[in-house]
Amino acid sequence: MLVNDRETMGEAGATRGFVAKGRMQSTSSRSPMAGGFLLTASILVGAVAGALRGQATAGLLAGLAVGFALSLAVWLIDRARG
Repeated sequence: MLVNDRETMGEAGATRGFVAKGRMQSTSSRSPMAGGFLLTASILVGAVAGALRGQATAGLLAGLAVGFALSLAVWLIDRARG
């Protein structure tokens, strides 16, 4: 039995305008900011800087803390933008 999307949706009670035609129904006019790069870069820089001082783990943890703070700031700024 061949299933047609309009027939199936019609049987479910959906109107013709309700059926999506391969595109998103609503799109945002702005793109959100992402802080993942800042987090990753901070961890890597912290690990390298810590390794140069003989404390790689401490540097990694410091980089993680700085990266988390920067990512949180980016998220809060993006959230405030709307």
